[in-house]
Amino acid sequence: MDAVRRTCLVPVSVGIVATLLLAPARAAQPAPLTLPSPPGGEGRVRGPGERDTAATIDAALRKALPPGTSLPAVADDATFLRRVTLDLTGRLPDPENARRFAAESLSDKRTRRVEELLKSDAYAVNWARYWRDVVTYHTPASANYLRWQLFDAWWTDQLRRNRPWDQVVTALVTATGVNDETAPVNYLTALYGNPVEIAATTSRVFLGVQIQCAQCHDAKTEPWAREQFHEFAAFFGRARLIQHKDVDGRGTPYAIEPRAAGQYGMPDKKHPDRLIAMQPRFLTGESVAPDAPDPERRRALARFLTAPKNPWFARAYVNRIWTCLMGWGFYPSVNDLGSSVTPRYPEVLDALAKDWIASGYDVKWLFRTVTLTQAYQRQLQPPADDRLPAPAVCASRLRPEQVFEVLQKALGFDENDKTIPAPAASSAPAVQRHTGLRNMVYQAFKADPSLPTQEVPGTIPQALLMMNSALVHASTAAKGKTVLADLFRQGRTDDQIIAALYERVLARKPTDVERVICLRYVARVGDRHEALEDVLWSLVNSTEFLIKK
Repeated sequence: MDAVRRTCLVPVSVGIVATLLLAPARAAQPAPLTLPSPPGGEGRVRGPGERDTAATIDAALRKALPPGTSLPAVADDATFLRRVTLDLTGRLPDPENARRFAAESLSDKRTRRVEELLKSDAYAVNWARYWRDVVTYHTPASANYLRWQLFDAWWTDQLRRNRPWDQVVTALVTATGVNDETAPVNYLTALYGNPVEIAATTSRVFLGVQIQCAQCHDAKTEPWAREQFHEFAAFFGRARLIQHKDVDGRGTPYAIEPRAAGQYGMPDKKHPDRLIAMQPRFLTGESVAPDAPDPERRRALARFLTAPKNPWFARAYVNRIWTCLMGWGFYPSVNDLGSSVTPRYPEVLDALAKDWIASGYDVKWLFRTVTLTQAYQRQLQPPADDRLPAPAVCASRLRPEQVFEVLQKALGFDENDKTIPAPAASSAPAVQRHTGLRNMVYQAFKADPSLPTQEVPGTIPQALLMMNSALVHASTAAKGKTVLADLFRQGRTDDQIIAALYERVLARKPTDVERVICLRYVARVGDRHEALEDVLWSLVNSTEFLIKK
């Protein structure tokens, strides 16, 4: 089927039915979460049970709603399995695996499946890619300031080991060494070792506080004073960026090393060429001595950042993960827990944050807890607006890495297939996240992972890639080494092929209506090979394929 004809079949809604027929005292703060410090070390004792916390969360969500509010029904097994597999691993469930899951009668089979997914390497890789993009999306780093492969591997290892979140953040902000040898130091070298950029990113990502607006003047929409931003930046004032020599063709590495002396300075407003020395001081008032060496400064900052009494650290992480899983957040933005913003369901946020702290900042604990809630397991609800959203999942676009994974799973192509043309990726280590086909898809769908769900754009390049690219056309053909060709070689009937395509692409069986319409379409076209190519192409180009619901 030619590109023009197929363009007319692009679905505009879920499914293909229509397609085939047609600061301290100066800054207001949220109340601290008063809990004892979690126990230290990798082998921390788990805090409250996930199931108990999930039940508490569901009860609090229902209590906050007006009496008599009707809630979406529980999602069926196929919907839940696709949703949780995409969320935790970034991939589609295997059709045979999905059939076994649907046939199971165990009452706790959803809990068991969540645990299996959290133990998979795909979970660690999926969330490593997410956090890599979160902390590097806005950096203009080029050349050798950011070693992607090493940084990716480090993030994956942290999640595979389930390293507590406070320890992960501490490793990033205190890192010292050469960036092609010490992975977490790439967080700092990617920001050029610039205290201003590091402070802004650290506050925005790990605290949900947009203090960078106070860099040049007192913030106008938040109660942050200019001095507070520069006091925060002063924690990084004695960490300096050093360029190392290229040895054995590894590229020119960069390092973060302590500076023996010197003070971070805030430009004087009246005399910009003069600097006012700033004492390192955290947003809640804790400080270190002005002459403290670099390691002491950054270790102190890590303690202040991750302390249970910090009013932002736990809330920021919980809000971010909840937003990723549910499609809506307690706050409108994961980057801005603004002092003037009243969170949705504040009692739920605080209860979840307190129990997560008590768990020892256990990353998997939070995933288990949220996915155990009735809210997560309900049928899809319409996108949340300014009103209090119903406690159910909203649809959200797949991230670029997930788009590639679902395309590969649905179409079965080889990621390293050189016969399918793809723009050449840069050879520079800093921009070489991926090469070939993965890079092509990543670049087309690239978006800030911290954007609110409703602000993630759909673009013309994305549509063109899905409709007209050689990748999609070659992989939906009924001849050659393709999924569809294999189904024909197996002697499947049209009905069986349609069912197999739905299971592979959308991770569900076709409805009776969809099945009848597809069969009528095949009969109308006359050429079953061409018609079923159209069915596969339309499924891949459906809205349902590119969203998590």
